[in-house]
Amino acid sequence: MPTTPQDGPPCRSCGTPNPPDRRFCVRCATQLVEPEPEPTRWLRKKRSNGNGLGWLWRRLTILSLVLALVIGSILLFPFGQWLLQDVLDKTMESSNIRPTKITANSEISGHPAVAAVDEYTNQGWGTNDVGEWIEFEFDPPFRLLHVLVTTGPPGKAFEAQARPLRMEAIVTDTSGVPHTYPLQLGKAHEAKPFEIRVSDVRRIRLVIQETTEVTSGKHIELGEVEFQKRGS
Repeated sequence: MPTTPQDGPPCRSCGTPNPPDRRFCVRCATQLVEPEPEPTRWLRKKRSNGNGLGWLWRRLTILSLVLALVIGSILLFPFGQWLLQDVLDKTMESSNIRPTKITANSEISGHPAVAAVDEYTNQGWGTNDVGEWIEFEFDPPFRLLHVLVTTGPPGKAFEAQARPLRMEAIVTDTSGVPHTYPLQLGKAHEAKPFEIRVSDVRRIRLVIQETTEVTSGKHIELGEVEFQKRGS
């Protein structure tokens, strides 16, 4: 009768060699393979929770946190953008920028719209009525920081003509959105700065809303307009 090779694990009780596929000793019947230990109580509880309400609550908590982060990012996005632009405006140098096109809905002979940006205040844009406007276009668009307005010509001519006292600046960006700003001008012949910070400016229109008295022989004169941009 052939014998089976006894090259398995020896019995831990009697030391008898056993075939490798035996589970019990051929001599004393002692169990040869240690039984797998039963999971501890906390592990059984963990496995049970993984398939029950504990798993569901964990998933809901994670989902709630993700939604809160998304909503927070959306709500804080405009503020974050504003804060970034504010830092850049204050840390980068500014410079003057000239418009590429100047138009007006009316002008007096000898006082064309282009005279408002010729860098001289001895002669500016002239018109007759409240509600008239002058418009400046820019290509390429830029980040606007300040608008400087000088009313009327210098010297005796300053008193000889009427001057704007109040204007409205309508700043339009590349998306077509208008931004409106009131400009309260002084009565002296000086460049008055207005802080107007808008990105991607394409067009700026100044509308006359109030002037000094316009009498016979007088016209309304806007001496000079300057624009400052943020450097690159």
